[in-house]
Amino acid sequence: MFISIRYVDNDLCPYEEFLGLYEPPDTAGKVLAKCITNVLLRLQLPLSALRGQTYDGASNMSGQYKGYQALIREMQPLALYVHCGAHCVNLVSQSVCEAVFLVRDAMESLQELGSLFSQSLKCRTAFANIAQSDHGISKVQKIRPLCPTRWLVRVSAIQALIAQYELVLDCLEEMSLPAAGSNVSARASGLWNQLSKGSTWLALKMAIRVFGPLEMLNRSLSGLRDLREEKAFDKLLADSARYCRGCCRTGSRRAESSTSA
Repeated sequence: MFISIRYVDNDLCPYEEFLGLYEPPDTAGKVLAKCITNVLLRLQLPLSALRGQTYDGASNMSGQYKGYQALIREMQPLALYVHCGAHCVNLVSQSVCEAVFLVRDAMESLQELGSLFSQSLKCRTAFANIAQSDHGISKVQKIRPLCPTRWLVRVSAIQALIAQYELVLDCLEEMSLPAAGSNVSARASGLWNQLSKGSTWLALKMAIRVFGPLEMLNRSLSGLRDLREEKAFDKLLADSARYCRGCCRTGSRRAESSTSA
């Protein structure tokens, strides 16, 4: 379990600190509540000062009655629970993918492709050789498995496949030959059959159209953290001051011209 706290100093400047990784004996809400309250107790952080709690939407965390957030609010009613915004976007992406069978199957194929390339040196070598000899490409993008939990970091994996689709098909066709070994050739042959379908290409393009903007949204939400820093406000204040001084000089010149006339 990952625990971090966000707090403000006497001037209300926000800070965020990583407290540590902890391994609770169970994942029930009451066990997690006891674990986190023990951490706060050891660090001499009073529960009376707690004003918020943010987790994912799992029932053991967000449950209305037995969830961790509910147990904490029994002890401190002012500690409001907020479902993590990034996790919400992640769940939306997952639901969208699973609702469209073509996209779901295409993502499964991409996952198997990344697994094959990660496990087989022959595949990676053949991929680089074919890129150099047949396509004149000296540097290829890495084909990797999908992140199992964070859906919005899958965009780079999809883009790498789309950008090198013909090259990947050529590599799979060569690796499906018996010389590659029974296990590798069987997996490569199955992947070639799946990726050579027009529906798979269409599904990948659909996925990138949906996941791309959602990933940008997630990054934008993360970028809002930087706006809480004093440096960000100081820069904004300095830019505003320069603009105001420029407007004042323009106004003075106009006044002088008007007086002269």
